[in-house]
Amino acid sequence: MFTVFSCSSTLYAVLRALHSKASFTLTKMTPPTIEYSGNLSHPLEFGHVLEIVAKTIDGAARFHINLCTAKSSVNPDADIGLRFSCYFRNDMIVRNSRMHGVWGEEESHVDDNINLPNPIVSGEFFMVYILAADECFHISINSREFCTFRYRLPLSSIRAVEIRDQIQVIKQVDHRTVFPNPWPAIHASDYFKAFSNDQPILFSPGHVIVITARCFANKRGQFIIKFTDSDTKREELHFSVRFDEKAVIRNTMNKNFEFGIEERHGGFPFVFNQQFKLALAFTEREVLTAVDGFNFFSYAWRTPNAMMNLVGFKVTAINGLVIQITGVDHVQTGDTTCAGFEKYSRHDYECA
Repeated sequence: MFTVFSCSSTLYAVLRALHSKASFTLTKMTPPTIEYSGNLSHPLEFGHVLEIVAKTIDGAARFHINLCTAKSSVNPDADIGLRFSCYFRNDMIVRNSRMHGVWGEEESHVDDNINLPNPIVSGEFFMVYILAADECFHISINSREFCTFRYRLPLSSIRAVEIRDQIQVIKQVDHRTVFPNPWPAIHASDYFKAFSNDQPILFSPGHVIVITARCFANKRGQFIIKFTDSDTKREELHFSVRFDEKAVIRNTMNKNFEFGIEERHGGFPFVFNQQFKLALAFTEREVLTAVDGFNFFSYAWRTPNAMMNLVGFKVTAINGLVIQITGVDHVQTGDTTCAGFEKYSRHDYECA
């Protein structure tokens, strides 16, 4: 038997402690509801974990997490291997799947004659931890085991994650492994990020990441995307978007955790309070970037074999800026030069 566990009980306690402060901030800013849709860097396998941290709007009626064979924007009829649905008014969490356009039989603790209350509170942060075991998903909520769901589709067919309906904040969509070894490691310093997207594989030439997001609240704020060494947490790529300076700063920490010479050429392609698509293409020698369909800058790696320990990225926001990330697509192009990668950042192009 594969025992479910969550290594983030501290995270949930931190999020609960921050709830009152977060609620006050969000009340002032009144951000709209958001939905998330993204392609995984690697299909699900035995021993993989998806860890999602988010917050619904106050008084929410429902939300859904879908593990799909494709994003609905690419294929509206794509199969759904697991639909995790939270219905606050009925105090129920329902699991189901959809194959060939037909929904299967719903599962809930009401059907099992088990009276388990819904542990997710409307308007508060929650953490859903989905572990792929031998024959089923093990699901824990807020660091407590909640249910299982037997596979109805092959794990390897699940390639996308979607979070929908009455969600206000999404802080984490991490894809990790726990078997045979936990990877990547989880660090307490990650808990206060604006967004986290860990992956179960190392980056390699030909890998493109496409981030869809929007910034609002303080027009003079900043957000930073950090690609760090998984062992030391040293920043291999520090990507700082500064609306106050109308500049994008790139840098790297050396082995003493000191930043080198800044790079800031190339202009400022971001528009405040307007959705953008940022593509980062990884080659052997450099990172190529494009914003909204246009090439932006290239950044040469400053560390030999820099990609050997990169497994994801974190986003932080400062000076009152709020960033909403509504999609992260991982594309394996098969081309180590990433030729033509800028198309992935076009708003009319869907990453399949």
